[in-house]
Amino acid sequence: MSGDNKKKQYHFVIMAAQRTGVVNPLAEAAGVSHKCLIKIDGKSLIERTLTEVVASGLARRISVSIEDDAPLKSDSYVRGLMDGGFVRFVKSTDNLFDSVAAALAQDDDLPAIITTADNVLVTAEMYRYFCEHAESYDASAALCSRETLESKYPGGQKRFHRFKDGQYTNCNTFAIMNREAVAAAEVFRSGGQFLKASRLRAIKSFGLINAIAYKNAWFTLDGGFKGLSRKFGVNIAPVLMPFPEAPIDVDNEHTLEFATRIIKDRKAEAESQ
Repeated sequence: MSGDNKKKQYHFVIMAAQRTGVVNPLAEAAGVSHKCLIKIDGKSLIERTLTEVVASGLARRISVSIEDDAPLKSDSYVRGLMDGGFVRFVKSTDNLFDSVAAALAQDDDLPAIITTADNVLVTAEMYRYFCEHAESYDASAALCSRETLESKYPGGQKRFHRFKDGQYTNCNTFAIMNREAVAAAEVFRSGGQFLKASRLRAIKSFGLINAIAYKNAWFTLDGGFKGLSRKFGVNIAPVLMPFPEAPIDVDNEHTLEFATRIIKDRKAEAESQ
């Protein structure tokens, strides 16, 4: 599973839990317990994500954060990886920060790449690109500019982070390289929904000045991350992804349709070669 031994390897953490007290409407419509079990063209979302993580050759360990292991064992592909010792289950908590912290509790759990089970359009190539560029920092977040996304997929995402020098969307892929940088994962405590967060939650996550600056787009992208770096005392940076598919996760019916179309187009292109 580890691939080329010359490459630096990482602990990949796949976030797959449901939000506490929320029944995911996509899962309900598909007749499954969790969104990660929804199938696109015969394969579950979590199978597609895990397949690309394994293919990247960068994973020395893979953890899936979820409420219990029953949903994972119901998927034959995931169950096979678990039985083979390639994937381990880590019990999630009621918020993302504590779930990430639980997955990174051991000394050898770092460096780590955090992503989500519905990140089905991120390929092995994209993971390798992100990891190569994240290596210089204590913590990183993968972002995609609005221009890059809409150059191929207008309407692929509805929400963007506004900065003085442009608009960017989250690719749900993060790097935490060392124990000091785990504190930066505090931004997950609000559920990662920065664009919908209340003022109070934004202040708690980013600090008062950073929160005000973010809401008013006073900072450039680099300036905003420098502010976060100062707040947490570690070097945090964005990694701009040149792949328009990277930020399209399966979050609602709109993005499920987008992802399904892209996956089928990829399959048709591969079969034609």
